[in-house]
Amino acid sequence: MLFLTLFLLIIIVGYPVWDYFYLKRIKSNHINKWRMYGQIMITQWLMVIIFLAYWFLTKRTFNDLFSIENPLFSFQTESLLAFGFGAGISIVIFALIIRFSKTIRKKISEALTDESIQFLLPSNFGERLFFLLIAITAGVCEEIIFRGVMLYYLSHLPFELPIIAIGIISSLLFGIVHLYQGWKGVLLTTYLGAVLFLLFVGTGSLLVPIVLHFIIDAKFVFLPNKKGLKRNNSDKIEDN
Repeated sequence: MLFLTLFLLIIIVGYPVWDYFYLKRIKSNHINKWRMYGQIMITQWLMVIIFLAYWFLTKRTFNDLFSIENPLFSFQTESLLAFGFGAGISIVIFALIIRFSKTIRKKISEALTDESIQFLLPSNFGERLFFLLIAITAGVCEEIIFRGVMLYYLSHLPFELPIIAIGIISSLLFGIVHLYQGWKGVLLTTYLGAVLFLLFVGTGSLLVPIVLHFIIDAKFVFLPNKKGLKRNNSDKIEDN
């Protein structure tokens, strides 16, 4: 447990500090998004690889991390498959609509994006493809850490915590590591963390929040970047 304590402390304390100074620096300079995306991916996967090495070397199993024996809700396999198929079709249709409708894309972008994260968002085709890898990285790595590891750690403390307390603590910590998005972003990601935690303990599978987390982040691949739109509009004005 000592390793898990140090591991989580490094993430909870170190990650927001690193984000603040690193992102503050790149905000004030010309942003190389390919380098930024690469550094984000390497950092998150490195943390998860180190953790998984410890996890399996200490004889813990895959199921200890990715599943719960007694989930809050019970689903039959057929129901989960039907739900997954329906959700997948809905997502594809939604993605196609926002991809080919400029008006809808613009309105959704204004509603779902914030100025504090605009510098992170992709602006061209190549960046959008790379951002899909960022979405996969965040979905897998952050869910392993903030849902899988957090639940295991907080439920194996010397004293017993109720599942609601574990959900609140892990969700708050998930929000805190997004401090670079401002307090509005912290509140939003804390709420999102609570939803993802509920899905984990409700279905008993970490794969469910992983997939949803990926979908939430992947939406930015289809939405226009506000800064990109402003830059294009200013270029048109100058040309005229």
